[in-house]
Amino acid sequence: MANFKYAIFDLKIFKMYKYIFLVILIFNIVNVLAQPNLAEADLERIPQKTIVDFLVKQQAIGIVRFSEFQPSVTDTTDLSVFDTNCHRFRLNASPDEAWSYYLKSHPSEIWQGKVVSCGLIYSPISEKIIYTNDKYDGLEVGQLFIVQLKVFGGIAKFPVTFIVTKIDEKSKAITFSYIKSGESSGDQTIQLIDDGKGGTLIIHSSHHLTSNPLRDKTLYPIYHKKAISEVHLNIRNRIK
Repeated sequence: MANFKYAIFDLKIFKMYKYIFLVILIFNIVNVLAQPNLAEADLERIPQKTIVDFLVKQQAIGIVRFSEFQPSVTDTTDLSVFDTNCHRFRLNASPDEAWSYYLKSHPSEIWQGKVVSCGLIYSPISEKIIYTNDKYDGLEVGQLFIVQLKVFGGIAKFPVTFIVTKIDEKSKAITFSYIKSGESSGDQTIQLIDDGKGGTLIIHSSHHLTSNPLRDKTLYPIYHKKAISEVHLNIRNRIK
């Protein structure tokens, strides 16, 4: 009789866990379905044709949702095989003030110039696509933004997609990685350091790797510097 009671009790526990499992499963399915698909992007609100084409091509290789993009560089990546670049900039503002601008400025206003322009942003927290004229609540880990680079005076244009992988408040450093399904692998880190004179020293370092070593060592350093110079100049102008 005791064994029978235990059997009934075990059955109740099994049914309870089965119910909990089903609830969690349904919640996860609903959550995934609620995430925006690449196909849901309003292409009319994206001014760069290269970015529109990029979204179409990513769907063709099986990327359905923005949340499926993965960074090409993680903590376990061997960076010794990557080319490296490091550039320095200065701002006439304290690190705390400058840090606020880097976190809160709209990418469409910062990643904007003759060489670089921002097409759209995806927020993993709000699970929304953010266009260039939408409200922007600030940088967050996992945030994705797609920019266009122009080279040779605009004769050639191509999209670049980043994922924010780290935001270190203590060391005032932001790291973002190129996506795994893109043409390039690598990451970039922006770090703010007190220059001891009331201003901020910006260290912008990068790791970069493609299937074309010649391009990595010739074109990339030139246009990389031009693009990030526009970014930091825009920050400087906003602080003024």
